[in-house]
Amino acid sequence: MPSLFKTLIAASALVALTGAASADETFIADFEFTPDAPVDVTYANFEKTAKKACRVESRMVGGIAARVQIEKLCREHLMTDAVAATKMDALIAYHEGRTLPETKLELASRN
Repeated sequence: MPSLFKTLIAASALVALTGAASADETFIADFEFTPDAPVDVTYANFEKTAKKACRVESRMVGGIAARVQIEKLCREHLMTDAVAATKMDALIAYHEGRTLPETKLELASRN
């Protein structure tokens, strides 16, 4: 049986980037998932939901560059909150693996 939960996100990223939103603006995104579904399928569905929920109009935020940045920050915050709300260790680990910056390893050669 699918689980349904709502994630409430404060639009503070929008405020910081555009100054157009007020600090108390929020929205609710509905995420539906089946706990026994493959993690990558659940994650892809969450990404689609976050992308849809975070869409903004370029003209409302000062252009395409601002829109791209605002939507990216929104998706990142929404995905982190939604994944954490599932309390599914495998999904949380999958998300962390996809969002943590890559560590670059430099090898010193001995000559």
